[in-house]
Amino acid sequence: MKAIIFDLDNTLIPWLDDYIDKIINGMVKFNVKKENTYKIYELVDVYESSHSKLDKKELLEFMNAKLDNKLKIDLIDDYIDLISSCTYKEEGVEETLDYLSKKYDLYVITNWFTASQTKRLETVGYAKYFKQIIGADQNYYKPDKRTFDIILEKYKSEECVSVGDSIKNDIDLPLSLGMQAIWKTNETSTKYKTIKNISDLRNIL
Repeated sequence: MKAIIFDLDNTLIPWLDDYIDKIINGMVKFNVKKENTYKIYELVDVYESSHSKLDKKELLEFMNAKLDNKLKIDLIDDYIDLISSCTYKEEGVEETLDYLSKKYDLYVITNWFTASQTKRLETVGYAKYFKQIIGADQNYYKPDKRTFDIILEKYKSEECVSVGDSIKNDIDLPLSLGMQAIWKTNETSTKYKTIKNISDLRNIL
C-alpha cells in the first residue's frame, strides 16, 4: 500500500451539534432567521445530491430558486467562512497522522470547498501531513466514479485505501474501483473492515 485517502467530516473532524448554533448566530448580521438558516444548511445537501461538482455561483443560484428571500454572494462567502471555523481536535488523530505520513502518502477528498476544508485542517494542525487536500470545487462529488481519478493517476488502485464514515461515498465507491476501504463507525460489520477511532489505524496499517 502506498496511499491513504481520508474523508474529512466525521472522519478526521467530527461534525458537532454546536456547529449549527455557530452558523445560526453568524447569519444574524444578514437578517437571516433561524428557520431560514436551517433551510440553507439543508439545501447544501440537496445541491450535492443533484450536482456532480461544487460551484459557488451555481450553489447561490440553486438556493435562490428554492428560497423566498434572495441571497447575495457575500452571504455564501460568510457561510463558507463559518464552516471553516467549525473544528474540534480529537485525541490521538494528529499522532496517528504523523505516524502514517512517515509510511504512506496521505490525501483528503471532501465534498466541500477546498479552501474551507484546508483551513479547518490547518486549525487543528493536520494539514501538514497531507500531500493534497481536494474539495468538490476542484473535483467531483463523491460518490461520482470520477472522484478518485486524481489519485488513481498516481497509484494503482490496489495501492490505495480509503478511510471514511460514509458507506456509499468512502467505502463502496473505492471498493468498486479496486481500492481497499476502512469504515469509521461505531457499528460492527462482517462485510467491511472497520475502526471506531482514527487512532485504531496504527494497529492495522
